[in-house]
Amino acid sequence: MQDDLISAMTQEVKAEVVNNYLYERRLIEEQISYVKELADHAAQLQEMLFKRFARMYNLLPKPEFINEFVFLLGLKEAPFNDRIADEPEYRKDVLFIKVRGLTDRSKFKKLLPEAYRRLCNWNNKYLEAYRNLLEECKAVNHNLKKFEDNYDLLSILNFLKGMDLEEITKKHFMGDNFAPEEMASIEKTMRFKPVSIKQFNLIPPPDLPELTDIQTQIASLANSVYDRHSNNMKTLIR
Repeated sequence: MQDDLISAMTQEVKAEVVNNYLYERRLIEEQISYVKELADHAAQLQEMLFKRFARMYNLLPKPEFINEFVFLLGLKEAPFNDRIADEPEYRKDVLFIKVRGLTDRSKFKKLLPEAYRRLCNWNNKYLEAYRNLLEECKAVNHNLKKFEDNYDLLSILNFLKGMDLEEITKKHFMGDNFAPEEMASIEKTMRFKPVSIKQFNLIPPPDLPELTDIQTQIASLANSVYDRHSNNMKTLIR
C-alpha cells in the first residue's frame, strides 16, 4: 500500500515536471518563431538598403568615384557592390528623386546628397531592425541555456514513452515506434540549436556619417562626376 502511494506520488511529480517541460518548450518555440519574424523584417529592410546603395552607385558611374565615395564614408569596401552586375532590376521600387535647380549641374549637386540622405534613412531603419534581432537572438540563447539546465531531456523522454498521452502530443514530441537504442538520437533531435544572426545571411549595418558631416565632400564629388560625365548625368535628372 505504501509502495503504491509512493509510486503514485512519484508518477504525479514526474507528470508535473513533464507538463512544465512541454509548456516551457512551447514558449521557446514561440520565441524562435518570433526571431524568424524579426529576421524576415530585417531581410526586407536590407533589400531596401541595397537598392539605395545601388542608386548611389548608379549616380557614380565609374569605379574611381565609387571608391572615393566609400572612402568618404570611412568604409573598407562598397556594400552590395558584388550584387549590382547580377541584378539589373535593382532600381525597381526605388522612387525617382525630383530636384529643382537652374542648371543640370545644380540639380545634380542636389540629387547626389538627397540620394545619400535617403540611403541614411534606410540604413537607420535597417540598423534598428538588426540590433533588435541581435538582442532577441541573445535572449533566446539565454533562455535555451536555462531550459537545458533545468531539464534532463533523456529522463523526460523515457517517462514520456511510458505515459498515456494523446496521440498527437506523443507524435509531435517523440514520433512513433522508437526502439530503446534510438532514444539517444531522439534526444539530440529534440534539443534546440542556438540561434545566430549569421544564419540569416544579413550584412552588418554600415556605420554611415550624417549628411551634414560630409556635405562639402559630397558636393565636391558631385562636381567631379558632372565634369566628366555630364551627358550621362542628364538622363538621371528631372
